[in-house]
Amino acid sequence: MALMNDVVQLNKKALFRLDSGAQFGLGHVMRSKSLADALLSLQIECTFACRYLHSAAAISGHQLMMIADEDEFLALAKAYDVIIIDHYDYYSELFFSLSQLENTVLVILDDECNRGQLYADVIINPSLHASALDYKHMAADACLLLGLEYSLLRAIFTRESPLAFEQRESIVITLGGSDVTALTLPLLNAMLNINSILMSYKVVVVTGKGCAEQQKIAEFCQQRGLCHYHDVKNMAVLFCSAIFAISAAGSTAFELAYCGVPAVFAVVADNQLLSMRKLSQADWCEMVDCRKQNQPELILTKAQAMLSDLPQLERASQKARTLIDGQGAERIALLLSKKITAAQ
Repeated sequence: MALMNDVVQLNKKALFRLDSGAQFGLGHVMRSKSLADALLSLQIECTFACRYLHSAAAISGHQLMMIADEDEFLALAKAYDVIIIDHYDYYSELFFSLSQLENTVLVILDDECNRGQLYADVIINPSLHASALDYKHMAADACLLLGLEYSLLRAIFTRESPLAFEQRESIVITLGGSDVTALTLPLLNAMLNINSILMSYKVVVVTGKGCAEQQKIAEFCQQRGLCHYHDVKNMAVLFCSAIFAISAAGSTAFELAYCGVPAVFAVVADNQLLSMRKLSQADWCEMVDCRKQNQPELILTKAQAMLSDLPQLERASQKARTLIDGQGAERIALLLSKKITAAQ
């Protein structure tokens, strides 16, 4: 077991289980890191246990333990006050094993309530549709933290002030930390071929640490005069000055809503579908299902329709800003701190 990122030892300890990289998305790393930062502010030491992690810098300020398998994780978990699972491969059997640990609070960051009995003390699902899921049956005794008030927003966003709508001049295209369906290049090609209305704005293309086509995208943008950034540390600055975005679905949707950026979202994973359907019904964004095949033309059609009506786009921006207050991580951290104290 490798131990990295030493921090000051505190009395209470939280252990996160997640992975990221080619097989796993990066959005859950960001939301878990947001919660860990809020817990640390309450003097709760946080450790991330991973088999795969795209970058240790992604969880800076916290400890990282690289583990070999789930048996090692279960042995490790015995020493912690709270266990937080944000991992799509965890199902009932593992949840049950963790629930048997004495004086330990088990927390599950969930999306769809589709993994059988959850055996958790706390369930977190910040999606709009979460209250309609069958958590009362799957986790009868759990404290349920459901809905947008529990959105896990990174602190960098709450420190930024979005520009007034009329001052915004850019469009951000960001297809996730990994761009798992390789959508960015087809989208850019389609955008240039149809002479899209998007080209009347400053187009900012962002690629993440796990993007396999980063170099090709960088060369494409340089040749066509598009702005390209890779592995951006502060997306809040870009979002707060954007009038519109094309984005992968996931936790980025909450960040764009907080910054008041109307968007078209590409759904690339099953766990994103229900959440994005509900968000798109809130009159500030559109979605396109790209799980089976990329649909760059449909994405651009929806984007052009939204950008062609600026008064409606401004109303969408205002609506988006009413959805997320940016205090979700602090709310959850405070509740977990009380749960830990009660369990000791």
